[in-house]
Amino acid sequence: MIRAAYRLLSYCAGLSILTIVLCSSALAAGATGRSDLAMQAEDEKAVTWTLNADKVTSLSANEVIEAEGNVVLQRGGEYLKADYARYYAGTKWVFLRGNVSARMGRDDMKADEAEFDLRSRVGWLKRGQIFMDGPHMYFAGERIDKHWGDVYSFKEAKVTACDGDVPAWSLEADEAVVEIDGYAQLWRPKFQVKDTPVLFSPWMVLPAKKERQTGFLTPEYGTSSKRGFYYNQPFFWAIDESQDMTLNEYYMEKRGLMQGVEYRTRPSVRETGWIRLDWLNDKVTDSSGDHYNSGDGLSRSNADRYWVRGMYEGFLADPKWKIRADLDYVSDQDMLHEFKSGYSGYNRSRDELFNMFRRDIQEKDLARQSGVMLFRDWDRVSVALSSTYTQDQTLGHGNAPKSSDTTVQRVPQLDLFLHKGGIIDTLPLEIAASAETGYMYRRDGTRGMRYTMTPYLSVPINGKYGSLMATAGVQQAFYGTDTYSKTDPEDDRQTGKSQTIPTFQADGSTEFSRVFKLGGASLAPTKENTGKSQWTAVQHAIQPRVRYRNVPLEDQHRNPNYDSKDRIRAANELTYSVANILTRKRERVTAQKPAKEGEEPTPVVTTDYLEFVRFSLEQSYDLREATRTDEREEYERRPFRDVIAELQISFDEYISLISRTYWSPYEERITSHDHGVSFRYATWGSLYTGIGFRDTIDEYLRERNHKVKTLKLAGDINLYGPFAMAFSYDHDYERNESADKSFSLIYNHQCFKLEGIFRQDGYDTSYGFRISLSGLGD
Repeated sequence: MIRAAYRLLSYCAGLSILTIVLCSSALAAGATGRSDLAMQAEDEKAVTWTLNADKVTSLSANEVIEAEGNVVLQRGGEYLKADYARYYAGTKWVFLRGNVSARMGRDDMKADEAEFDLRSRVGWLKRGQIFMDGPHMYFAGERIDKHWGDVYSFKEAKVTACDGDVPAWSLEADEAVVEIDGYAQLWRPKFQVKDTPVLFSPWMVLPAKKERQTGFLTPEYGTSSKRGFYYNQPFFWAIDESQDMTLNEYYMEKRGLMQGVEYRTRPSVRETGWIRLDWLNDKVTDSSGDHYNSGDGLSRSNADRYWVRGMYEGFLADPKWKIRADLDYVSDQDMLHEFKSGYSGYNRSRDELFNMFRRDIQEKDLARQSGVMLFRDWDRVSVALSSTYTQDQTLGHGNAPKSSDTTVQRVPQLDLFLHKGGIIDTLPLEIAASAETGYMYRRDGTRGMRYTMTPYLSVPINGKYGSLMATAGVQQAFYGTDTYSKTDPEDDRQTGKSQTIPTFQADGSTEFSRVFKLGGASLAPTKENTGKSQWTAVQHAIQPRVRYRNVPLEDQHRNPNYDSKDRIRAANELTYSVANILTRKRERVTAQKPAKEGEEPTPVVTTDYLEFVRFSLEQSYDLREATRTDEREEYERRPFRDVIAELQISFDEYISLISRTYWSPYEERITSHDHGVSFRYATWGSLYTGIGFRDTIDEYLRERNHKVKTLKLAGDINLYGPFAMAFSYDHDYERNESADKSFSLIYNHQCFKLEGIFRQDGYDTSYGFRISLSGLGD
């Protein structure tokens, strides 16, 4: 009896101990927790993924780990999230189910279910979607296989850049292969609008890059009175990180096919190049009477038409020796007028070159200029070796022969510059000089070497009540002419050997100012005041200035006449002016970037200044005109020049106004004025309006035979919602005709842009349409 009781007690004790052990183990495995998953990646580096969940359970001696509720696996910036996860320690694969989201590599993924190898990051997704943030593109599929190296294959794929469940446009395909920072290939794709198929193709390739992408750009197409139906399709080729090329096929129903090629390169921060060629075998020539400005007396008999232009900045061997090159050559005088807009037009090329090089090309009506320059700067000395070619567009193609070209070409030219600086530290004396030597070549006319030298001595005097600067110099030129010709029928043969002309100029100025403090307490650097600003003071300054300039009259008509340096105009005039300037001081509370990540920005008070009003009056007195004896019977002496009134107003980035008016004290009327005002506001857009006026005048020193009255309007206005418009309007009121006008109506969607364009000038009227799909050629 006692033995039976002992056995029962022992069995109960053992069962209790086993129950406690099992319960403890179960509680440990099922509690909210974290688990570190250590492994060796494919590159043989040791990595660790951290697993967090509401419930973590270890099975089969930690060979399998299950996690439920708010599951997060994270390694650095990469993560996997789901409602449920199962990790297999032997294979390093993890299965995810329910609200799966992941970031592995550079892109975001979502799916109902997914499975990944945590070492190589390959795997698959069921009913998944991949979002590429760079081009803002979505790639979805019933099944997605993620291969090594950021390559994905899709079944029942859907591609779009639009947000939302029913995208504005999309591409659906039976199969697709996408390589991140590469290309997407789609088999049997359908282009859809609001999930309704409208176009079909057996195969398609799309760029899937975050940076520059090779592919077709948005085309330009429409109809024109001079070109008929037109279609301009550019293709962009991203050759590598430092160079690219754009090819254009520009079909014009009435003119033919214009072909263009554009090349850009930037191998380093010190080297940049851009060149473009457009060529057209034109169906229209001068004989048809359908060319630009047919009343200018010039012909255009050529059918081969082209324009080549480009710029380059770099260095030769040593970065201190810099190279600058310009190329600008055109087939005829009408080319740039007839083709101004669009990918192949003058306006776009001019903007591209200015944005890249901060240099401008010649206006459409001027001669085209090409050249190359090698130069270097020291502290006070600069040297430049250059060669320049200037094209007269009016020669050839049925006009005067090119053999009659009298345009001066500088081949080559050497310039030296001594920048202004002191001579002796104890003396207020400064020196500056420039020297030039070059061969002045003409196909027809006087040509030969020219040497110029222009030294200047200046005496700056700064005192308590103002400053004075006196400058004296000599402009010298020497000629080594090898061919003599009368380039002007009224001139004798240009046999002059040299000229020496002294110059003198004195400038004096002073300033009176006062600061007016504005009432109100200073802004406190608090979070609530961030973004607020206020004016704290205004300074009013008055600046009188006076300048005297003297250049004696010298006989120069026997010297060769290459440019303005060979015909220096005499001067003896006094110019006086006074300017009123208002400058505001402003305090602004801004959020300073925190020193450490995770900290909140620190509000700080910053101060800035802006000259918001400038009003000046200026007039000159011509002492030579006051003593003139020529043509007194026809022209009375008028030594006082027009009074020039100039007003500039600027209120931060919102409003700016420039007004310039010329008033004649003899005519007692305005002879010329220009006014322009612009408004800018981020929410509304921008607006500019300007007027110009030139009156007729007949004086000894100036003559204007016709009036000019012009109006210019331009703007970019944000209308209601996604709608916007842009317009430009130039009108000549004196001739009662519009020079240029254009109007664009724009619809901006999150994933596409529609633009209807109307343009009209004195030559052509066109209607165009452009659609840009985000991620597809934008």
